[in-house]
Amino acid sequence: MTRTLSLLMRGVIADNAQAIHVAHAVTILRQQIRDAAGALATARRELAVAMAYHAAEARALDAIGTRIDTLSDGARRALSDGRTDLGTEAALHIAALEDERTDRREAADRFAAEVERLKRLVAQGGERLRDLDRGLQTARTTEALRRAGLEGRRATTLSAGALGEAERTLARLRARHAAEADVAAALNALETEAAGGIEADLEAAGYGRPRTDPRAVLDRLKALSAEVGTGSAQESASPQGL
Repeated sequence: MTRTLSLLMRGVIADNAQAIHVAHAVTILRQQIRDAAGALATARRELAVAMAYHAAEARALDAIGTRIDTLSDGARRALSDGRTDLGTEAALHIAALEDERTDRREAADRFAAEVERLKRLVAQGGERLRDLDRGLQTARTTEALRRAGLEGRRATTLSAGALGEAERTLARLRARHAAEADVAAALNALETEAAGGIEADLEAAGYGRPRTDPRAVLDRLKALSAEVGTGSAQESASPQGL
């Protein structure tokens, strides 16, 4: 008897919940669309922030490149005048700047790819929201006709049933898309964590990406300076030969 009463109460509660859901399907769908629009607006703002940050990184890379060019030019002229001390110090700064430029360029490339992915997600979200708005307009029209009794009792029953089916379909579609987005985000996080971990392990073991040797930069600058000096000496000797 107790089990029968428990089953009866659960059945009544389930029937009432279903009836409320069907009766207020348009209201529920309208609120779901508001929530989705708010989430999409937040995603657009986050995308705008990410794009601004990427633009700032691009400007920083340009500034580093300009500084490297300026230091290289000054170092060559200093070495031509025999100022090896200034050339050596400049080579140290140039090597550090080249390493920084390489690291920031790699990070900027990864960030650019993430920005493009976010752009696609926001565009898809906007299209889905527009589809839901169109569905809402249809549902509201159908609900208005049902309430006015223009379709008769049979048509009203069919309309309510179809509206409930449409709501359940929309709910299943939303749940599936949300699950796919969560899985994609988790996979991206795992891939990023795995990639960062192995790079850190290789770097700690001494097998990381080779760094620029300041001595190699200095030798390169000296070679360029020697070439400039030889060219100047040849130009000075030409008038004498004539």
